Amino acid sequence: MPVDRRGFVAGAAALAATGARAQSPDWIAIERAARREGTVTIYNTGVGLHRDVAAAFTARHGIKVDFLDMRASELRERVRIEQSAGRFLSDLCLNGSTGAIIMDRAGHFEPHGGLPNEANALPGMEGNGARISIFVNIFGFMINTRLVPPEREPKGFRDLLDPFFRGKILADDPRAAGEGYATFATTHEFLGRDFQLALARQNLSFTRNLLEGGTRVARGEYAVYFPQKFPDYVLLKQLPVKFVWPVEGSPYQVFMLAMLKRAPHPNAARLLLNFFLDPEAQLLYARSGRGVTVKGVLDNAPPDMRAALGAKLLATTDPDREEEFFRLATEIYGPA
Repeated sequence: MPVDRRGFVAGAAALAATGARAQSPDWIAIERAARREGTVTIYNTGVGLHRDVAAAFTARHGIKVDFLDMRASELRERVRIEQSAGRFLSDLCLNGSTGAIIMDRAGHFEPHGGLPNEANALPGMEGNGARISIFVNIFGFMINTRLVPPEREPKGFRDLLDPFFRGKILADDPRAAGEGYATFATTHEFLGRDFQLALARQNLSFTRNLLEGGTRVARGEYAVYFPQKFPDYVLLKQLPVKFVWPVEGSPYQVFMLAMLKRAPHPNAARLLLNFFLDPEAQLLYARSGRGVTVKGVLDNAPPDMRAALGAKLLATTDPDREEEFFRLATEIYGPA
């Protein structure tokens, strides 16, 4: 998915951070109906800030937001099974762009009917009538500064092939949908199969717990963790750790929110979709170190976050090649 990087930094045609809220008669009716529904449920793979966004939504509208967290592969299978059985239990689905596009093609989503805040989407971040882009995770890797002396600090992915790092690297598993897969697919495409084969010889350890990787490096169990999301590093930066923006460019993953077919609370779901594109919500993402999808928001973000989110991007995943890259990851790293 190509992204205009200038949009992240400049926010052309800036929108005030306290942007005007849509108050058309139709939208007022949707707000009233949403409050009567009183609740909205999200199946979620995006660990992190979404509960803060949901809390801001609840404070504004008085509507409760429930999350059920799972890995991307589990979410897709859960929705498939539920909908096949005629059970429609969740309103919204929040996952990475690859999974969202595949689910959309499989008919798991339905049109949301239009959102006032969609008009402010950055170039490359426009919705398609069923799903919207709400933030961007930008990946690098993180090192433990007590285990990696300055002269050994890697500058990019190829530096991880240094024999010094053999047996000292923890990575998110590339053989399951998620951040490890996204980074594997991107680096395989741009750095080549030989790079991945050499990396495999470094005796990597894998995890499927998105919360533990950076923490285990901070504790000194491993010298390196990748892919490290920049916002997760922000939470750990007081510890003996350092974030590395790879010189080759950073893989990234756009996260999308979509209304599931026959959502039990369609008006509340629609109102929440619109809120995720609100400047208030988007500024929460920017302040946390995530890329935003709405014009002008970064103009109001802290300077250090504006600078960080200007890092060089490498690429993101191609949903049409997911099975190919899962097969390649298994060939190179063995069965899960």
